[in-house]
Amino acid sequence: MKIEELVGKDYSEFCLPDPFNPQNIVKGYISKRANEYYGALLITHVNDISAEQLIMGTPKMHYPFSTNQIGERKYAFPPTRNIEVYEKLDGTNILVYSYTDGKKVYYTCKTRLMPFVKAESRWGDFFAMWKEVAEKDFETIYQIAKTYSCSLSFELYGSRNPHLVIYDIPLTYSLLFGVTNLGNIISPSKIDCNLPKVKLMATLDKNSPEEYIKIQKDLEGNLRKIDNDTYAGAEGAVWYLQTLEGRTLQFKCKPETIEVIHFSQGKGISKNSILTTCWNALENVDKITVDFIKQLLAEEFDTIKIEANHYLISECIAIVEKTLAFRDRVLTEYRKLEMDIHIDKVAVMRKMSEKFDRGEMSKVYTTIMNWG
Repeated sequence: MKIEELVGKDYSEFCLPDPFNPQNIVKGYISKRANEYYGALLITHVNDISAEQLIMGTPKMHYPFSTNQIGERKYAFPPTRNIEVYEKLDGTNILVYSYTDGKKVYYTCKTRLMPFVKAESRWGDFFAMWKEVAEKDFETIYQIAKTYSCSLSFELYGSRNPHLVIYDIPLTYSLLFGVTNLGNIISPSKIDCNLPKVKLMATLDKNSPEEYIKIQKDLEGNLRKIDNDTYAGAEGAVWYLQTLEGRTLQFKCKPETIEVIHFSQGKGISKNSILTTCWNALENVDKITVDFIKQLLAEEFDTIKIEANHYLISECIAIVEKTLAFRDRVLTEYRKLEMDIHIDKVAVMRKMSEKFDRGEMSKVYTTIMNWG
């Protein structure tokens, strides 16, 4: 099996220790192609032992329509037996999967474009956060994955892992679905377990543009803007369509406001879309570059639009870097105090006001509550 035969040139080579099985050094390739192989691993060696195996990742979901040059949409739903509509959560995707060295099976976890969950990235310690909320359930998770012969896709989300949608809960996780190494999707309803699951929003007897638009409007009606960059509500919905052949397909549906942010505007790509891509990139790398952001944007936009926004991409990276620098400065000053904001908020904020301008204090407080 050759990685080029699967995904062409859209892959990266890796050789890394598995943080969940630190005795193992795993070598192989990870696909970055925006199709069913998105984030898939072709493992070639475990501890220098040849152990070739393909691990499918969390697939890239698409909209059930195409758009022409004047913005008209053409919907394309396949014939289906039934449809389940689940809430689309806005956090970090964690895939629990297994691999073997030829003698033993090991369970581990990855983010979309990395072979393993990273620790101590600039945007958050996803390794620590994942263990904090899910470690008590690890054995159950591994047993479910074994029972259904699949990997399990989860979302790690909450106010401590902020994205476009802000949640009231600090940090939690939900099971999204299963995916086999043949690329077959197992919907949440088909996985019998006591783990927290993504919310079922509706079941439908038929698929049609009218049903899709109705759910989109319901999502829009429940969306509330918090500030220029964040919202409260649901990021969207995922449709699970069971085809007549018994295969499960996924389509995404987002409220119009969120959809506009993710779609092109102006020269072709909105500023918010680029900013979102920059934040998502930090789940996989410590340092974001223009070239890496262009590579991620290429999953949704054509090269001409991306190159037309070269300077906007640079501007967005600078905004993200400035935000991270502010967060690091706040946390450094807070930790110097050796005080707990949960015990004496007034005293902490009084001390912090000696280091920050009055107009920054709201962000100082939010930063300490989310990251301190």
